[in-house]
Amino acid sequence: MFHRVVAPVLCLALTASAALAESRSEPELETLFADLDRQLFEVAFNDCDLDAAAALVAEDLEFYHDQGGATHSREAFLGNVERNICSREEPLRRDLVPGSMRIEPLRSGGELYGVIQFGAHTFTILHDDGSETLTGQADFANLWLLGDDGDWVLSRVLSYAHRAPD
Repeated sequence: MFHRVVAPVLCLALTASAALAESRSEPELETLFADLDRQLFEVAFNDCDLDAAAALVAEDLEFYHDQGGATHSREAFLGNVERNICSREEPLRRDLVPGSMRIEPLRSGGELYGVIQFGAHTFTILHDDGSETLTGQADFANLWLLGDDGDWVLSRVLSYAHRAPD
């Protein structure tokens, strides 16, 4: 009798737990990661607010760039952004190519712990006279991990296939 009562209750509890882990739908995750992408690049790349960018990037960030090599820490990454992006005479803007972002949730035991974000972005030089020059584009794959505090941090980056704009 005990097994006939406990087993269904246990199954119900496990199903409820799995449902909670799945509570974020794909569209909700896509919206969240589109916002994180915007935050990261608006603050780090477009606005050069490196302190705000630091909050979005893991301390042990690994960044692999097909033309610039590898970077193995938040400090080194932010230093590269400061030298190569923020110190330019004419600012450079990064834009996510509309419709290019795709995410793949990562789960362990049903619990969401990470997301791989894929996409393409363009780079535009902003001239002093107000004109703009689309200068390049590239593909990327980002690994975002959910921290113990519930915040997402960018942990690994592959930035590749840099090319002239289409």
